[in-house]
Amino acid sequence: MRILLVDDDEATRHSLAEYLTLLGHAVTSCSDAESALDVCRNHRFEMVLSDIQMPGKTGIELVREVKSMSGSYFPDVVLYTGHSDLELAIGALRAGAYDYMTKPINMEELRSILNRVAEHQALLAENDRLTKKFDEVVAEATNDFRAELTRLQELLEKQAGLDNIGIFSEPMWQVVSQAKRYHEDRELPVLIQGETGVGKDIVAKIIHYGPDQSSLPFVAINCAALPATLFESELFGYKAGAFTGSAARGAKGKIDLAKGGTLFLDEIGEIPVELQAKLLRVIEDKSFYRVGGLEKVHADIRIIAATNLDLDERMEQGLFRKDLYYRLRVGSIMVPSLRERPDDIVPLAKLFLTNFAKKRGKNFTDISPNAAQLLMVHPWPGNVRELKNTLEWVSVMHDAPELLPEHLATILTDNRGYAVVASSQAAVIPSSKSKKRRKKPTEKEIDDALAATSGNKTQAALLLGISIRMLYYRISNRKDDNINDK
Repeated sequence: MRILLVDDDEATRHSLAEYLTLLGHAVTSCSDAESALDVCRNHRFEMVLSDIQMPGKTGIELVREVKSMSGSYFPDVVLYTGHSDLELAIGALRAGAYDYMTKPINMEELRSILNRVAEHQALLAENDRLTKKFDEVVAEATNDFRAELTRLQELLEKQAGLDNIGIFSEPMWQVVSQAKRYHEDRELPVLIQGETGVGKDIVAKIIHYGPDQSSLPFVAINCAALPATLFESELFGYKAGAFTGSAARGAKGKIDLAKGGTLFLDEIGEIPVELQAKLLRVIEDKSFYRVGGLEKVHADIRIIAATNLDLDERMEQGLFRKDLYYRLRVGSIMVPSLRERPDDIVPLAKLFLTNFAKKRGKNFTDISPNAAQLLMVHPWPGNVRELKNTLEWVSVMHDAPELLPEHLATILTDNRGYAVVASSQAAVIPSSKSKKRRKKPTEKEIDDALAATSGNKTQAALLLGISIRMLYYRISNRKDDNINDK
């Protein structure tokens, strides 16, 4: 990243610049806020790292003026200050700073903030790219979705901090609308439920960032990835000497890092039972104790949790507290599986395919009707994540102007255990246009569809564009004709 470093103390400025340069960042140094603003007006930076207390303008004034600059980009401003200025630093966050640190600066904490700023700036740039190219997307969309795509444009123009998203079905529009309403109340805990791979983390980001492009911290923790022995210190932090091997000065937890913003607890169903009461206290009292500490710490955070587990079943097994469950689900969102929103499948596939093709210099720009049929028939047990991984594999292994059935055959058969139509059979699958021209398929088309789906009549009916009842009727009549011929 390009970083503007501002500090009136030459020794501190030199050591920080040297450290940031070793990490691979391009650093420009200034000794005061006035000169920093002059540089910032003429050069582009992804991040401004500044001390608060300086002669002349303070770091807080620097934040306000950077945020008021006109232009298509906004660097994230991170401030640092002494322990005695902690309240001042919190005020800086409210003025628009991305984050803050206390002196002496913890280099591991700085690296963590650098990673989050880099991710945030990448998402802002991608959002800007999508916004500028949105007219092209609208031109390719069907008339049925023009109104929804306009709403998506408005969302993407305001939603800073989100990756490429595609919302093409009414169920997902309802989820996004609900998430935007939850964004308005930071006191409201939200529980997001849905199968693995449906995009629960994206919904959490929509709740956090909202239409005002919040620059406050979004800190995620995977409850399933941490052993119970480390979970408490990771979440709450710990005091110096709290346990054997602990850092001499103690350490902040994820709640501290998320102060003023959002703590996203992914896979909340996996949180150790013995810690659930402590998490409940954080939600209800907005306070917690660090491991080994006696001082109550205020928790100024929004809590968003997500799970793909059946929490009712976990509660019956005694693995999840009922009081925590009912407190979390004050705000509740159920994200539907991909098979429950089929209108998303082909547009998402095209979005993923073109993005991966551009990344790897491939020629994919479209999806053939027969390949689209195969995508629609596949059950996608891994949901959007599986769809995305499939299209990434295709972009690695193949190259063509459009996606064809043979590009999908190997991965869907070998990796999923699901039979798809080979290229020689694909020609007999009717496209959406052919279904409108013909009322019923031929006998050969019925045989090919049944062979392509390994005898699955429901999937064969989908391929043929007829109802399952009509398919059974055609098969039954054919059997009767054979009997009469004999």
